[in-house]
Amino acid sequence: MRTLQDWRKQVEAELKGADFDKALVHETADGLRVQPLYTEATSTGLDGLMAQRGEARVRICIRCRDAGELAEAIAGGADAVWVPDGLALPSFERTPGVDLVVGEGAGVVSSIAIHEAGASAADELAALLSGGVAKLRGLGAMSLEDSAQLLSIRVAVGRDTFGELCKLRALRLCWGKLLVAVGVPTPRPVTVHAVCSSRTQAARDPWTNMLRTTTQVFAAILGGADLVTPTAFDEALAVQEALGRRVARNTALVLREESHLGRVIDPAGGSYYLEALTDQLARAAWKRFQALERGGSLDVDAARGRREALVARRKEPVLGVSDFANLGELRPAPGAPPRPGLHRDSESFERLRDRAEVLGTPTVAIVALGPPTEHRARVAFAEGLFPAGGLRTQLQAHGVVACLCGSDERYAAEAVGVARALKAAGCRRVLLAGRPGPIESALREAGVDDFVFLGCDVIDALGGVLDVLS
Repeated sequence: MRTLQDWRKQVEAELKGADFDKALVHETADGLRVQPLYTEATSTGLDGLMAQRGEARVRICIRCRDAGELAEAIAGGADAVWVPDGLALPSFERTPGVDLVVGEGAGVVSSIAIHEAGASAADELAALLSGGVAKLRGLGAMSLEDSAQLLSIRVAVGRDTFGELCKLRALRLCWGKLLVAVGVPTPRPVTVHAVCSSRTQAARDPWTNMLRTTTQVFAAILGGADLVTPTAFDEALAVQEALGRRVARNTALVLREESHLGRVIDPAGGSYYLEALTDQLARAAWKRFQALERGGSLDVDAARGRREALVARRKEPVLGVSDFANLGELRPAPGAPPRPGLHRDSESFERLRDRAEVLGTPTVAIVALGPPTEHRARVAFAEGLFPAGGLRTQLQAHGVVACLCGSDERYAAEAVGVARALKAAGCRRVLLAGRPGPIESALREAGVDDFVFLGCDVIDALGGVLDVLS
């Protein structure tokens, strides 16, 4: 019988000396380590976590800005409608089977604002727990059990499908522990309203937002949410149309009805990986919640900075923006003005695209060294990189900005001479695709200004190019 140790030895042999942790262990934004393999030995016994809900049915809750959108949502099959505080609804009549959710509500504990500010998953959970305690204290005239029944939770669901699924599971685990800790003898399941993230929405190539909403609704339903609000693909644009609302609503309905996601109480139960990640996340959130209760604070700016650094290096790609950018796209509308408190993942790349369009979408010359068999891979890399900053590419011998592409051996033999020739011909910025290695000093002396490679700061590199062209 093969053991985990046997598997580990075989994998290490395949890695040929590469570090196991660096190659295969992933670290989340909260510092949680995700292993490449989980076994029964790592089980935490959380497979019955969702059984307390009693039913698997999830309700599709559509956010409406006015009475017209409310009527549209109900006619389109929504189970619930979410309207802002103070909205006059003279034409609204209670529709059988449709719930009315009004604004934030006195009994809603929400993580939407802190999520949009850039918080990590553990930060969000800690903030929800702290907010729950504050709400319970504010309802002091009632018994704790009665007060707890008045509360519901509104939580954002972001881009990491399995991580967000585990966040919802960890939320239920922590919430139950919180109620027991404050003295509620038999806590009832809390209503969880999951809302697709606004910070993941892109204003460029907005059609790809449909994919983001799909994965987020998937995570929300499988994570055990009671209400799920999908996001329209054009939310980040200046004008939102009925098409976006209809696609969002139907995406959630199709996932629930035709994919049968809402017919299983606990689809993640029994997964050693998801159990372990849920347990890790719950423990991290509980520690941060305890720190908050002792007068501490959450460093949301630091969390946002870490995420922005990953996006800038394309470690967390934004489809259609940082990767596979389409310079010929026909957007339904321009981007909406920045909303206070909301920091979208795609914003830094979108600012580069705006700058490039003002300059007329300039071209970067791709200077290929050697035969295609040597330069093909790095030419393809450069042709995918520069459009993320709104820059076109063209294979040619020189230009105002040029990027050398070839093999490491060809760089050692020719790059210094080619860089000098480009500078002599008036090239204002020379880049090289790949890491420079031991010849970096010689390349820089010859006129190479920057190096672009997998994992480099793309925002900084492309911003430098636009600075030269401005």
